[in-house]
Amino acid sequence: MALPAFQAVVNATLPLGVEGDFCSANYRGSFLAGEGRLVAGAAAVTVGRFGWVNATGLVSNNAAGQVRYGFIALHGQLPLITPWLGGSGMQVQPGYEMTLHDTGDFLMRFAGGAIIGQKVFASYADGTCTALAAGATMAGASVTGSIAATTLTVTAVGSGTLAPGQPISGSGVTAGTLITAYGTGTGGVGTYTVSASQTVASTAITAGGGLETRWFVDSTCAAGELAMTSARG
Repeated sequence: MALPAFQAVVNATLPLGVEGDFCSANYRGSFLAGEGRLVAGAAAVTVGRFGWVNATGLVSNNAAGQVRYGFIALHGQLPLITPWLGGSGMQVQPGYEMTLHDTGDFLMRFAGGAIIGQKVFASYADGTCTALAAGATMAGASVTGSIAATTLTVTAVGSGTLAPGQPISGSGVTAGTLITAYGTGTGGVGTYTVSASQTVASTAITAGGGLETRWFVDSTCAAGELAMTSARG
């Protein structure tokens, strides 16, 4: 039987904490929900990211088909370690009850770094955090494609990656249309299912990358590190 590896690294300085942890004792607010009304959906939900809730109370890190969003704090969840002999885990397994916050001060991880005063954007695809200027647009993808009924066919990709949950826009595209599922495409050329039936000839289509949230960045961090954030107002 394989045994866990021995500790091989000692950090010279302690990190701020763990993503999803509270970073102050200030007021924090959570969604109102009855018993069994907020549970992880068909896919495991990662803590320390944003989550979306659909009309039946299922939570996902992906925005497709969802109606509300909130932050998935470390506390109030039951992450389970599922890999054999795993040493840590940050995922709430399908069917487990959850808590989502709509205000509060949290540690969030930013793959591209963050600067004090920036706004926090939540990825439509996986709920990860990005720091940008207030009012900015978080790019998702720029492609060439057509739509027949609820099938988007992408023939060329100019930039970025497509994913379920992203809103799309373009000449003739119905306002509010979302990508809801992969078809033959898994980010690039191929087919995707969209939320609204329509007919659109081949045109330039833009997919949004993320939603500007209520949270602000309150400490500067390098790429891949944690920053303190707060929801104001």
